[in-house]
Amino acid sequence: MARRVAAKIQGQPAGSVGDIFDKPTTAHILGGATIGDSPATGVVDAYQRVYGCEGLHIFDASVIPANLGVNPALTITALAERAAAFWPNAGDPDPRPPVGEAYLPVEPVAPRQPAIPAHSPAALRLTP
Repeated sequence: MARRVAAKIQGQPAGSVGDIFDKPTTAHILGGATIGDSPATGVVDAYQRVYGCEGLHIFDASVIPANLGVNPALTITALAERAAAFWPNAGDPDPRPPVGEAYLPVEPVAPRQPAIPAHSPAALRLTP
């Protein structure tokens, strides 16, 4: 698309310094440990638990399969907050199905002792 627009306006299409060398680049490196419904299709399940590594979760940009086209900071934050919301409190049963089983929607888990007081504007508000 950039080349088509550039041709119409008699411009030079470019997006980054890598374009000089005909190598597409991005400042937002993503992927590598994507979400999948099995180890054959991803590294983590829908709750971001690593297949075959009990207790290990991945909460960074590597679970996003492709460049979003925008700064991914809010997407990464949302994915991490969602995954953390399903962790059980210490000593409670895990509400998520076992790793490798089919995805089931589960309710977020309210912390027993939230770090931010309930009256604070930034207080946790659980919504399914």
